[in-house]
Amino acid sequence: MSWEKAPRFHDQSESRLIAGFSNLPLFGMGILLTAFGLLMIYSSSAVMGLQKYGDAFYFVKKQALFLVAGWCLYFVVAQIPIVRLVKLRMLFLVTALLILLAVFLPGIGASAGGAQRWISFGFTRFQPSEIARLLLVFYISATLTLRSDRLNSFNKGFLPLLIVTGAMMFLLILQPDFGGAMSVLVLSIALWFIGGVPMTYLSGLFILTIPAIVLVVMKAAYRAKRVLTFLDPFADSQGSGFQVIQSYLAFFNGGWTGVGIGNSQQKLFYLPEAHTDFIFSVLGEELGVVGVILIVSLFLGVLYLGARITRSQISTFGYYLGCGVTLFLVLPALLNMMVTFGLLPTKGLPLPFFSSGGSSLLACLLALGILQSLSSRRNEDIK
Repeated sequence: MSWEKAPRFHDQSESRLIAGFSNLPLFGMGILLTAFGLLMIYSSSAVMGLQKYGDAFYFVKKQALFLVAGWCLYFVVAQIPIVRLVKLRMLFLVTALLILLAVFLPGIGASAGGAQRWISFGFTRFQPSEIARLLLVFYISATLTLRSDRLNSFNKGFLPLLIVTGAMMFLLILQPDFGGAMSVLVLSIALWFIGGVPMTYLSGLFILTIPAIVLVVMKAAYRAKRVLTFLDPFADSQGSGFQVIQSYLAFFNGGWTGVGIGNSQQKLFYLPEAHTDFIFSVLGEELGVVGVILIVSLFLGVLYLGARITRSQISTFGYYLGCGVTLFLVLPALLNMMVTFGLLPTKGLPLPFFSSGGSSLLACLLALGILQSLSSRRNEDIK
């Protein structure tokens, strides 16, 4: 057999595999993350579930239902030739905007804690911003591919992308979800940079964006207070700084090897949102530095596998989409960890695969399914 024929033989044998398992390391990484996440949700929420609902497994059961649905979604998406859907970009964009608008409709949208971020299905709620961000990644990747010859033109190339991202950010800020809006902005800028948008446009956007962000922050007293707390959490240790200080204590108590699964003291109503936004702090207390390194390593593994899949794509769209989906999974993890370490102002950003919340879990498994599809069809191009 000649060397030229070897890749073809490999592709033929791989095509016989179920697409969902075509990249076993990626599938295995998903299993590890979701299983570990479910364990940590139980550990961080058992006491709260028992006190509020009389069931220590209350939050675990809810997450498990979304976990089953998420894995089903993963296998379905892994079978779809994602690259060939490039021309459906407008459909995906309209869907993203409609589901963000739906949260404001009476009888459909649901509010909690002063925020209007959910769609109610009666028996459960769904936060559409997670899926909307993933649909935006698809739209931007497709637009960068189909309009690559127009990117040097501000009006015909960059402006449409800027308007779409701005519209999505506006809808998120209305909810209000400032953290989600900033996540959309960072993700978009990263894709624009990768896609070859001229640096003059990106530099100009940066110069204009900073004052706008400062204005939005200062207009809401609670946002301004978060920034001041970030600068000095001990100035109001029993008020706005309480959450991040309890996070510090959790990591300090954990030491190198942790106090053991289930033995966290900070989760016992000292650390607010222990099973959601600050679950990484509970993990740091119970598993110590060793556990923190393990979780960071898992996300670095996702980054490596995503980059490897992305580099193998022969289509430009597959390359951009792979970059965007990988960032979609890794960027929120980085931001969440930085918040728990006090390196960013406190904001409700879930830790992918770990934080309790079905919307985030569904979106993450959907993203893994897209990467599996790209992996099993890396030699396909858009039609």
